[in-house]
Amino acid sequence: MTFLNAARHQHPRQSPLFTNSEQRLNRKVIYASARRDGALVGVALISLEPHPYLPGAWARAHCLSGPVCDDAADMLAFLDGLCRQPGFSRVGSLTVTPFWTEEEADTLDAALSCAGWRVAEEDQFRETGWVDISVTSEEIMAAFSKSARREVRRAERQGVTFRSAQTPEEFRIFLESMNRLRVSRRLPELSLPAYEAMFEDVLRPDEIGTVIMAWQQEAFLAGLLVYRSRDIVHGRHFTTEPDHLRAAGNLRIAPALWLEAMRWAKGKGCSTLDVEGYHVPVSGEKKFNIHKYKSEFNPRVVQRISAREKVLNRSVYLTGNARDLIRGQLKKLKRAAAG
Repeated sequence: MTFLNAARHQHPRQSPLFTNSEQRLNRKVIYASARRDGALVGVALISLEPHPYLPGAWARAHCLSGPVCDDAADMLAFLDGLCRQPGFSRVGSLTVTPFWTEEEADTLDAALSCAGWRVAEEDQFRETGWVDISVTSEEIMAAFSKSARREVRRAERQGVTFRSAQTPEEFRIFLESMNRLRVSRRLPELSLPAYEAMFEDVLRPDEIGTVIMAWQQEAFLAGLLVYRSRDIVHGRHFTTEPDHLRAAGNLRIAPALWLEAMRWAKGKGCSTLDVEGYHVPVSGEKKFNIHKYKSEFNPRVVQRISAREKVLNRSVYLTGNARDLIRGQLKKLKRAAAG
Protein backbone atom coordinates (compact mmCIF):
# COMPACT_ATOMS: atom_id res chain seq x y z
CA MET A 1 0.00 0.00 0.00
CA THR A 2 2.93 2.36 0.58
CA PHE A 3 3.93 2.26 -3.09
CA LEU A 4 0.33 2.62 -4.28
CA ASN A 5 -0.31 5.60 -2.03
CA ALA A 6 2.82 7.38 -3.22
CA ALA A 7 2.63 6.58 -6.96
CA ARG A 8 2.01 9.42 -9.39
CA HIS A 9 -0.41 7.26 -11.44
CA GLN A 10 -2.22 5.78 -8.49
CA HIS A 11 -5.92 4.93 -8.69
CA PRO A 12 -8.16 3.74 -5.82
CA ARG A 13 -9.55 0.89 -7.95
CA GLN A 14 -6.14 -0.82 -7.64
CA SER A 15 -6.37 -1.03 -3.85
CA PRO A 16 -6.44 -4.55 -2.34
CA LEU A 17 -9.60 -3.41 -0.54
CA PHE A 18 -11.51 -4.19 -3.76
CA THR A 19 -10.50 -7.87 -3.69
CA ASN A 20 -13.58 -9.14 -1.88
CA SER A 21 -16.04 -7.29 -4.13
CA GLU A 22 -14.33 -8.72 -7.24
CA GLN A 23 -14.49 -12.22 -5.79
CA ARG A 24 -18.24 -11.81 -5.23
CA LEU A 25 -18.51 -11.58 -9.03
CA ASN A 26 -17.19 -15.17 -9.20
CA ARG A 27 -13.79 -13.95 -10.34
CA LYS A 28 -10.33 -15.05 -9.31
CA VAL A 29 -8.22 -12.16 -8.00
CA ILE A 30 -4.46 -11.87 -8.34
CA TYR A 31 -2.47 -9.07 -6.73
CA ALA A 32 0.85 -8.78 -8.53
CA SER A 33 3.88 -6.58 -8.04
CA ALA A 34 7.03 -5.69 -9.98
CA ARG A 35 10.51 -4.82 -8.75
CA ARG A 36 13.56 -3.28 -10.37
CA ASP A 37 16.89 -3.58 -8.54
CA GLY A 38 14.95 -4.65 -5.47
CA ALA A 39 12.70 -1.60 -5.42
CA LEU A 40 8.94 -1.89 -5.93
CA VAL A 41 7.99 -0.20 -9.21
CA GLY A 42 4.52 -1.57 -10.00
CA VAL A 43 1.38 -3.16 -8.53
CA ALA A 44 -1.71 -4.62 -10.16
CA LEU A 45 -5.03 -5.99 -8.95
CA ILE A 46 -6.16 -8.37 -11.69
CA SER A 47 -9.58 -10.05 -11.92
CA LEU A 48 -10.02 -13.21 -13.97
CA GLU A 49 -13.43 -14.07 -15.46
CA PRO A 50 -14.18 -17.81 -15.62
CA HIS A 51 -14.44 -19.43 -19.04
CA PRO A 52 -18.08 -20.40 -19.67
CA TYR A 53 -17.18 -23.94 -20.79
CA LEU A 54 -13.57 -24.90 -20.00
CA PRO A 55 -12.80 -25.76 -16.35
CA GLY A 56 -9.65 -24.11 -15.08
CA ALA A 57 -9.61 -21.58 -17.93
CA TRP A 58 -10.37 -17.86 -17.81
CA ALA A 59 -12.12 -16.01 -20.62
CA ARG A 60 -10.32 -12.77 -19.89
CA ALA A 61 -8.50 -10.85 -17.19
CA HIS A 62 -9.06 -7.21 -16.26
CA CYS A 63 -6.83 -4.70 -14.50
CA LEU A 64 -9.20 -1.81 -13.82
CA SER A 65 -7.43 1.57 -13.83
CA GLY A 66 -4.09 -0.19 -13.59
CA PRO A 67 -1.46 -1.47 -13.39
CA VAL A 68 0.06 1.32 -11.34
CA CYS A 69 3.55 2.23 -12.54
CA ASP A 70 5.22 5.61 -12.83
CA ASP A 71 7.57 4.76 -15.70
CA ALA A 72 6.59 3.52 -19.17
CA ALA A 73 9.54 1.12 -19.39
CA ASP A 74 8.64 -0.38 -16.01
CA MET A 75 5.03 -0.71 -17.18
CA LEU A 76 6.03 -2.64 -20.32
CA ALA A 77 8.38 -4.91 -18.38
CA PHE A 78 5.69 -5.55 -15.75
CA LEU A 79 3.06 -6.41 -18.35
CA ASP A 80 5.45 -8.61 -20.29
CA GLY A 81 6.31 -10.48 -17.11
CA LEU A 82 2.63 -10.94 -16.25
CA CYS A 83 1.78 -12.30 -19.70
CA ARG A 84 4.60 -14.84 -19.41
CA GLN A 85 3.48 -16.17 -16.04
CA PRO A 86 2.43 -19.88 -16.16
CA GLY A 87 -0.79 -18.95 -14.38
CA PHE A 88 -1.83 -16.87 -17.39
CA SER A 89 -1.35 -19.66 -19.95
CA ARG A 90 -5.08 -20.49 -19.82
CA VAL A 91 -6.27 -16.87 -19.81
CA GLY A 92 -7.86 -15.64 -23.03
CA SER A 93 -6.75 -12.01 -22.84
CA LEU A 94 -5.55 -9.32 -20.49
CA THR A 95 -7.14 -5.85 -20.56
CA VAL A 96 -5.48 -2.92 -18.77
CA THR A 97 -6.51 0.71 -18.24
CA PRO A 98 -3.59 2.54 -16.59
CA PHE A 99 -4.48 5.93 -15.13
CA TRP A 100 -2.19 7.97 -17.39
CA THR A 101 -3.39 11.35 -18.69
CA GLU A 102 -2.49 14.16 -21.08
CA GLU A 103 1.06 13.98 -22.54
CA GLU A 104 1.89 10.93 -20.45
CA ALA A 105 -1.11 9.17 -21.99
CA ASP A 106 0.42 9.81 -25.42
CA THR A 107 3.73 8.38 -24.23
CA LEU A 108 2.20 5.21 -22.82
CA ASP A 109 -0.07 4.79 -25.85
CA ALA A 110 2.93 4.74 -28.18
CA ALA A 111 4.83 2.34 -25.93
CA LEU A 112 1.94 -0.12 -25.60
CA SER A 113 1.26 0.01 -29.34
CA CYS A 114 4.87 -0.91 -30.13
CA ALA A 115 4.62 -3.79 -27.64
CA GLY A 116 1.59 -5.27 -29.41
CA TRP A 117 -1.23 -4.02 -27.19
CA ARG A 118 -4.35 -3.08 -29.15
CA VAL A 119 -7.00 -0.48 -28.34
CA ALA A 120 -9.91 -2.27 -26.65
CA GLU A 121 -12.46 0.56 -26.93
CA GLU A 122 -13.95 2.57 -29.77
CA ASP A 123 -11.49 5.42 -29.18
CA GLN A 124 -7.77 5.56 -28.61
CA PHE A 125 -8.24 7.95 -25.69
CA ARG A 126 -11.01 8.71 -23.24
CA GLU A 127 -12.11 12.22 -22.40
CA THR A 128 -13.01 13.17 -18.87
CA GLY A 129 -13.36 16.37 -16.85
CA TRP A 130 -11.37 17.55 -13.85
CA VAL A 131 -12.66 20.10 -11.35
CA ASP A 132 -10.22 22.05 -9.18
CA ILE A 133 -11.19 21.54 -5.53
CA SER A 134 -7.92 22.80 -4.04
CA VAL A 135 -9.54 26.18 -3.38
CA THR A 136 -12.08 27.10 -0.69
CA SER A 137 -15.63 25.73 -0.76
CA GLU A 138 -16.84 29.21 -1.66
CA GLU A 139 -14.44 29.39 -4.60
CA ILE A 140 -15.44 25.91 -5.77
CA MET A 141 -19.09 26.94 -5.87
CA ALA A 142 -18.25 30.28 -7.47
CA ALA A 143 -16.85 28.37 -10.47
CA PHE A 144 -20.20 26.64 -10.99
CA SER A 145 -22.63 27.98 -13.55
CA LYS A 146 -25.15 30.58 -12.42
CA SER A 147 -28.04 28.09 -12.66
CA ALA A 148 -26.08 25.47 -10.67
CA ARG A 149 -25.39 27.96 -7.88
CA ARG A 150 -29.07 28.83 -7.83
CA GLU A 151 -30.02 25.14 -7.42
CA VAL A 152 -27.53 24.72 -4.55
CA ARG A 153 -29.16 27.60 -2.71
CA ARG A 154 -32.65 26.25 -3.48
CA ALA A 155 -31.71 22.88 -1.99
CA GLU A 156 -30.55 24.67 1.16
CA ARG A 157 -33.82 26.62 1.42
CA GLN A 158 -35.86 23.44 1.00
CA GLY A 159 -34.09 21.73 3.87
CA VAL A 160 -32.22 19.12 1.85
CA THR A 161 -29.64 17.34 3.98
CA PHE A 162 -26.66 15.21 3.04
CA ARG A 163 -25.04 12.31 4.84
CA SER A 164 -22.87 9.35 3.99
CA ALA A 165 -24.51 5.93 3.92
CA GLN A 166 -23.64 4.33 7.26
CA THR A 167 -25.67 1.12 7.30
CA PRO A 168 -26.29 -1.69 4.82
CA GLU A 169 -29.95 -0.67 4.77
CA GLU A 170 -29.13 2.88 3.68
CA PHE A 171 -26.71 1.62 1.06
CA ARG A 172 -29.36 -0.76 -0.28
CA ILE A 173 -31.66 2.26 -0.86
CA PHE A 174 -28.93 3.83 -3.00
CA LEU A 175 -28.15 0.58 -4.82
CA GLU A 176 -31.78 -0.21 -5.68
CA SER A 177 -32.23 3.33 -6.99
CA MET A 178 -29.06 2.96 -9.07
CA ASN A 179 -30.31 -0.28 -10.59
CA ARG A 180 -33.70 1.19 -11.46
CA LEU A 181 -31.88 3.94 -13.32
CA ARG A 182 -29.65 1.44 -15.12
CA VAL A 183 -32.62 -0.68 -16.19
CA SER A 184 -34.31 2.43 -17.60
CA ARG A 185 -31.16 3.05 -19.67
CA ARG A 186 -30.94 -0.60 -20.77
CA LEU A 187 -27.73 -1.16 -18.82
CA PRO A 188 -26.95 -4.28 -16.75
CA GLU A 189 -27.78 -4.03 -13.07
CA LEU A 190 -25.02 -3.69 -10.51
CA SER A 191 -24.33 -6.91 -8.59
CA LEU A 192 -25.84 -6.70 -5.11
CA PRO A 193 -23.33 -9.10 -3.47
CA ALA A 194 -20.34 -7.37 -5.09
CA TYR A 195 -21.43 -3.86 -4.15
CA GLU A 196 -22.48 -4.89 -0.66
CA ALA A 197 -18.95 -6.25 -0.18
CA MET A 198 -17.55 -2.99 -1.58
CA PHE A 199 -19.67 -1.07 0.90
CA GLU A 200 -18.24 -2.96 3.87
CA ASP A 201 -14.61 -2.87 2.71
CA VAL A 202 -14.31 0.45 0.87
CA LEU A 203 -17.29 2.76 1.43
CA ARG A 204 -18.50 2.23 4.98
CA PRO A 205 -15.11 3.01 6.57
CA ASP A 206 -15.43 6.46 4.91
CA GLU A 207 -11.73 6.75 4.16
CA ILE A 208 -11.04 6.06 0.46
CA GLY A 209 -14.68 6.04 -0.59
CA THR A 210 -18.20 6.93 0.42
CA VAL A 211 -21.80 7.16 -0.78
CA ILE A 212 -23.29 10.59 -0.15
CA MET A 213 -27.09 10.58 0.01
CA ALA A 214 -29.43 13.56 -0.32
CA TRP A 215 -32.62 13.57 1.76
CA GLN A 216 -35.62 15.81 2.22
CA GLN A 217 -37.01 14.69 5.54
CA GLU A 218 -37.68 10.95 4.95
CA ALA A 219 -37.57 11.11 1.14
CA PHE A 220 -34.40 9.89 -0.59
CA LEU A 221 -33.64 12.29 -3.44
CA ALA A 222 -30.29 11.21 -4.88
CA GLY A 223 -26.97 9.55 -4.16
CA LEU A 224 -23.38 9.72 -5.38
CA LEU A 225 -20.72 7.02 -4.96
CA VAL A 226 -17.14 8.28 -5.01
CA TYR A 227 -13.72 6.85 -4.24
CA ARG A 228 -10.38 8.59 -4.03
CA SER A 229 -6.63 8.34 -4.29
CA ARG A 230 -4.29 10.77 -2.56
CA ASP A 231 -5.04 13.67 -4.92
CA ILE A 232 -8.06 12.77 -7.08
CA VAL A 233 -11.60 11.78 -6.17
CA HIS A 234 -13.60 9.90 -8.80
CA GLY A 235 -17.38 10.26 -9.19
CA ARG A 236 -18.36 6.67 -9.98
CA HIS A 237 -22.18 6.30 -9.72
CA PHE A 238 -24.89 8.97 -9.53
CA THR A 239 -28.61 8.27 -9.16
CA THR A 240 -31.75 10.29 -8.56
CA GLU A 241 -35.37 9.63 -7.63
CA PRO A 242 -37.36 11.67 -10.20
CA ASP A 243 -40.71 11.40 -8.39
CA HIS A 244 -39.29 12.78 -5.16
CA LEU A 245 -37.47 15.57 -7.00
CA ARG A 246 -40.67 16.55 -8.82
CA ALA A 247 -42.43 16.71 -5.45
CA ALA A 248 -39.65 19.07 -4.36
CA GLY A 249 -40.53 21.49 -7.13
CA ASN A 250 -38.45 19.87 -9.88
CA LEU A 251 -35.31 20.43 -7.85
CA ARG A 252 -32.06 19.77 -9.74
CA ILE A 253 -30.06 18.05 -7.04
CA ALA A 254 -26.83 17.31 -8.95
CA PRO A 255 -25.05 20.63 -8.20
CA ALA A 256 -25.61 20.43 -4.44
CA LEU A 257 -24.82 16.70 -4.22
CA TRP A 258 -21.61 16.91 -6.24
CA LEU A 259 -20.57 19.97 -4.25
CA GLU A 260 -21.00 17.93 -1.09
CA ALA A 261 -18.77 15.21 -2.59
CA MET A 262 -16.14 17.83 -3.42
CA ARG A 263 -16.22 19.04 0.17
CA TRP A 264 -15.83 15.47 1.44
CA ALA A 265 -12.86 14.86 -0.85
CA LYS A 266 -11.25 18.20 -0.02
CA GLY A 267 -11.47 17.22 3.65
CA LYS A 268 -9.51 14.06 2.80
CA GLY A 269 -6.75 16.08 1.13
CA CYS A 270 -7.79 15.76 -2.52
CA SER A 271 -7.21 18.63 -4.94
CA THR A 272 -9.15 17.38 -8.00
CA LEU A 273 -12.50 15.78 -8.77
CA ASP A 274 -12.74 13.55 -11.84
CA VAL A 275 -16.31 13.51 -13.16
CA GLU A 276 -15.46 10.19 -14.90
CA GLY A 277 -16.32 10.87 -18.51
CA TYR A 278 -16.88 14.28 -20.04
CA HIS A 279 -16.59 16.42 -23.13
CA VAL A 280 -18.15 19.73 -24.08
CA PRO A 281 -21.84 18.87 -24.56
CA VAL A 282 -23.14 18.73 -28.11
CA SER A 283 -26.88 19.07 -28.68
CA GLY A 284 -28.49 15.90 -29.99
CA GLU A 285 -25.79 13.47 -28.89
CA LYS A 286 -26.71 10.39 -26.87
CA LYS A 287 -25.22 11.57 -23.55
CA PHE A 288 -26.01 15.26 -23.96
CA ASN A 289 -27.93 15.55 -20.67
CA ILE A 290 -25.14 13.87 -18.70
CA HIS A 291 -22.42 16.08 -20.17
CA LYS A 292 -24.65 19.13 -19.79
CA TYR A 293 -25.10 18.77 -16.04
CA LYS A 294 -21.39 18.01 -15.58
CA SER A 295 -20.51 21.13 -17.58
CA GLU A 296 -22.10 23.23 -14.82
CA PHE A 297 -19.19 22.33 -12.52
CA ASN A 298 -16.78 24.00 -14.98
CA PRO A 299 -14.51 20.96 -15.51
CA ARG A 300 -11.32 21.06 -17.55
CA VAL A 301 -11.35 18.49 -20.36
CA VAL A 302 -8.58 15.93 -19.81
CA GLN A 303 -7.39 13.11 -22.07
CA ARG A 304 -6.85 9.67 -20.55
CA ILE A 305 -5.55 6.54 -22.22
CA SER A 306 -8.34 4.06 -23.01
CA ALA A 307 -8.29 0.30 -22.39
CA ARG A 308 -5.60 -1.81 -24.03
CA GLU A 309 -5.82 -5.55 -24.63
CA LYS A 310 -3.47 -8.41 -25.51
CA VAL A 311 -4.64 -11.91 -26.43
CA LEU A 312 -2.73 -14.48 -24.39
CA ASN A 313 -4.38 -17.73 -25.48
CA ARG A 314 -6.28 -17.42 -28.76
CA SER A 315 -8.39 -20.57 -28.49
CA VAL A 316 -9.46 -19.73 -24.94
CA TYR A 317 -10.13 -16.13 -25.98
CA LEU A 318 -12.29 -17.04 -28.98
CA THR A 319 -14.33 -19.72 -27.21
CA GLY A 320 -14.71 -17.79 -23.99
CA ASN A 321 -15.75 -14.47 -25.53
CA ALA A 322 -17.64 -15.56 -28.64
CA ARG A 323 -20.85 -13.71 -27.78
CA ASP A 324 -19.08 -10.42 -27.02
CA LEU A 325 -16.92 -10.71 -30.12
CA ILE A 326 -19.94 -11.23 -32.37
CA ARG A 327 -21.76 -8.34 -30.72
CA GLY A 328 -18.72 -6.13 -31.24
CA GLN A 329 -18.54 -6.98 -34.93
CA LEU A 330 -22.24 -6.18 -35.35
CA LYS A 331 -21.72 -2.77 -33.73
CA LYS A 332 -18.86 -2.05 -36.13
CA LEU A 333 -21.06 -2.95 -39.08
CA LYS A 334 -23.84 -0.68 -37.84
CA ARG A 335 -21.43 2.23 -37.37
CA ALA A 336 -20.00 1.67 -40.84
CA ALA A 337 -23.47 1.58 -42.37
CA ALA A 338 -24.49 4.73 -40.51
CA GLY A 339 -21.33 6.50 -41.65
